[in-house]
Amino acid sequence: MSQIIPLSLMRTGDAGQICDLQGEHDFIARLEEMGLREGVVIRMLQPGTPCIVALGEQRLSFRGSEILELMVELVEPSQAALTAGAGRASR
Repeated sequence: MSQIIPLSLMRTGDAGQICDLQGEHDFIARLEEMGLREGVVIRMLQPGTPCIVALGEQRLSFRGSEILELMVELVEPSQAALTAGAGRASR
């Protein structure tokens, strides 16, 4: 059974596939420019403020309400390694 949660509820080490980007158009465009698109797998490095996630070799930091705009589907760490590049292939 899949579990979809806000990014803010992920714990250190959790991996999740982005399934929904919510918010104003400019904010969503900014996230997509950074590589955060539906289908991309991220890993939580540090929850809270600032929230730090890994996207491939990149490290991205979010503060405050920014992290509430991302919904992720939790995946097993083994699945995360297999699908880490899935979102990039669809460009």
